[in-house]
Amino acid sequence: MRRFELSASVVLWRGDEVLVMKRGAAGFAGGGWFIPGGHLEAGERPDEACARELFEETGIAIDQAALRLVDVMTYDAGGTTAHTIIYSADCPGGAECVINDEHVAVRWMMPEAYIARFLESTMLRSRGIAEPAVALAEEVARVVRAAAALRLARA
Repeated sequence: MRRFELSASVVLWRGDEVLVMKRGAAGFAGGGWFIPGGHLEAGERPDEACARELFEETGIAIDQAALRLVDVMTYDAGGTTAHTIIYSADCPGGAECVINDEHVAVRWMMPEAYIARFLESTMLRSRGIAEPAVALAEEVARVVRAAAALRLARA
């Protein structure tokens, strides 16, 4: 029995916008808009997993050294506690996003527009979204804001 899950995700920047991806209807958080990322494989470091998942989901290759640690996101994943290590990075110049079959759409959005459109808890509750999914959306909003604050502090 697993006691927790571990994954890594990236807030990927192109200028002032972040990459968000709509998950397919099947699987965890189906239909939701999230930042790229996924589970660590056996023996894999979080930064390695983050770079691998970004490439698998988008076709965008990034040097692990370009990843900046932002925060750790924690949420309930169907009775298991999940922890996601959040990184921030700039999209390599000229890189184009080509989504894999896990996703159905991709957008570059201003962070607050992304949060307001897809993660705002009152709106999600009014649509009948279950509380665990609302809590996950709140965590995603928190770490995206943390990445934006970190980026601003470094500017």
